[in-house]
Amino acid sequence: MKHAVCVTVDVEDFYEGMAVLGHELVRPAGSTGGLSSLLARLSAQVTKPKVTLFVVAGYAPAVRADLVEFARAGHEIACHGPDHGRLPDGSLVDWLRRGRETLEDLLGLPVRGFRSPRFDVGPGGLVRYRDALAESGYAYVSDTSRLGTRSPVREMPVLSWRGVRLGGGSYQRLLPFPAVAAAAQRARGPAVLYYHSYDFDGTLPGLGAMRSPMLARQLLGRGRIAPIVWRITERFGSETCTRAIG
Repeated sequence: MKHAVCVTVDVEDFYEGMAVLGHELVRPAGSTGGLSSLLARLSAQVTKPKVTLFVVAGYAPAVRADLVEFARAGHEIACHGPDHGRLPDGSLVDWLRRGRETLEDLLGLPVRGFRSPRFDVGPGGLVRYRDALAESGYAYVSDTSRLGTRSPVREMPVLSWRGVRLGGGSYQRLLPFPAVAAAAQRARGPAVLYYHSYDFDGTLPGLGAMRSPMLARQLLGRGRIAPIVWRITERFGSETCTRAIG
């Protein structure tokens, strides 16, 4: 793999995700999902960065028009599961295939990559998970695990340093930008960074919604993430995962 920076965005609904974790929140009126503003900003940049969107297939119909525009602009659509739940105990191949085929049918384009919700590996371990991905028709996976040369699909692990996922926006909002940039520059192979669609729309709940430590962790410092992405893409550009792996 050649060196590249790959900015990736998990496209999911913040409020549905919190509900799965037991936190019901009132959705602000006019929430848009963040994709339109993200595409406009990327398109305006001199470096013309291309990103990979890992889309929850069940959420995709709500943002279909935006996904079509991203694809037309040369960005990649990949899968983040048919839903944002845990990987199932049984029928894993069917679950994985359903997410891919739902997106392909909705958008009329091939889906090559997968990222599991919450970086799950699922029952049966990493070998079974990688075999299931290959059987389900995926060419690569972007998570935090490595099977290495034995993997039947290409692996695009998220940038990490000494076990810390520096590639994630949740970590980057707590770190100085030079540390993030230096880690991306020193990466062996593609430096995969990941963010969330709701980081870009300004409609997350306010600090008054922080009724638990979990919500506090989700919300504190979120306003720093979009500016970090603009600085990263202005400095390094970005390639899609598929282009980076060749």
